[in-house]
Amino acid sequence: MHAYLRSIGLTDDRITEKDIEKICDRVYEKYDHMESVRDEDTKATFLEFSKELGKGFGLKVLGMQDSFGFHRTSYYPYVVGSDEGSDGSVGIQKKLMGDAFIGVCNDGHVGAPLIFTLQNPGCYLRGLKEDPQHESRVTTTFSALAKWGRILLPTRNLEHRLMETSSDWAEERVETIQRAKMGDDEAMKELTVQNLELYGKAQDRIKDGEDILSVVDTYFIPYGMESDQYHILANIDRVREEHSSVTGEVVWKMLLNCGGLLFDACMTDQDLEGLPLPGMRLKADIWMQGRINFLLPSAVS
Repeated sequence: MHAYLRSIGLTDDRITEKDIEKICDRVYEKYDHMESVRDEDTKATFLEFSKELGKGFGLKVLGMQDSFGFHRTSYYPYVVGSDEGSDGSVGIQKKLMGDAFIGVCNDGHVGAPLIFTLQNPGCYLRGLKEDPQHESRVTTTFSALAKWGRILLPTRNLEHRLMETSSDWAEERVETIQRAKMGDDEAMKELTVQNLELYGKAQDRIKDGEDILSVVDTYFIPYGMESDQYHILANIDRVREEHSSVTGEVVWKMLLNCGGLLFDACMTDQDLEGLPLPGMRLKADIWMQGRINFLLPSAVS
């Protein structure tokens, strides 16, 4: 995912491969946070180093420590999510190559399993070691990096929808989807009717000459060959202008709402067409990340 280094200001026209190596060395030597998990079978220790390169985003370096020293296996950019997180069921699996983990969350807002790259593998491995019986409750905080984006005007009914109907309707739909997954026939029929009504209304408005992006408020579509990349259209709830501490580039950090799914996204000003403002919409290609939060039973109760 080195293509997304530009999302945190490390753009190709300013950063070379040698520069990246130096930045990785700095993360290792002067990290802000470190996670370590010892493998009792191999006697090696998994290490995860994180360092902010701007407010709310930075670079992670992963590797193994053994008797010969530290061996870096991978590095990737990250952005810190601010939402409390989804409580949908989560499955995590290690990739065949490297130390990366892929997660799948059954979040009802998307309507399909949401695939993401695990942002905190060290915390996840430590959590499994401390709680082998899986008694902890787990939530997932999502965030994303974008390498291209365009600002679009809101739909005509956006302000009314945000104030009155969107939140309630989205939560009711999530509840209905969960019931349908449990085998509730009435919920399945209700979803079928809703989808047919929405499809019919959209068809009528398109026939009347409306543009598709004026009819559809948001969407979340798998994109490219990688399973954790998506093409999205989302409402912008909050915007903050930040700067890369390495290149000085302007990095926009936005809180996005995509059909009720809340997540923070980062991208540079040079990769964004238009000025991001709350209430506008963002059309972008993103790499989805997720941070696992372990909540022990004592903390939940």
